[in-house]
Amino acid sequence: MKAVTFITSSLILTAAGIAVGMLFAPQKGSRTRRKISELNHDYNDYLSDKLEEFVDFVSHPLENMEGETKRLAKKASAKANKITAKVNAGLK
Repeated sequence: MKAVTFITSSLILTAAGIAVGMLFAPQKGSRTRRKISELNHDYNDYLSDKLEEFVDFVSHPLENMEGETKRLAKKASAKANKITAKVNAGLK
């Protein structure tokens, strides 16, 4: 978890440094604002992609767990039915 925090902090600080550097760059304001807007769009795309990757990473084990749970429930139900049949046969 510390690595994720470090990477996230580094990305945020890098973006802030770039933005501050661009603000003090000797260019026209409109050009600087356009560059900041483009960077913002790029970072939004990057973060959206990373979020989708994270959701996929988290959801796949849960899907696998759901399938395994259903399989075990069927197996347990079949064993319970066999035991019930043996008990009923023994009572007759």
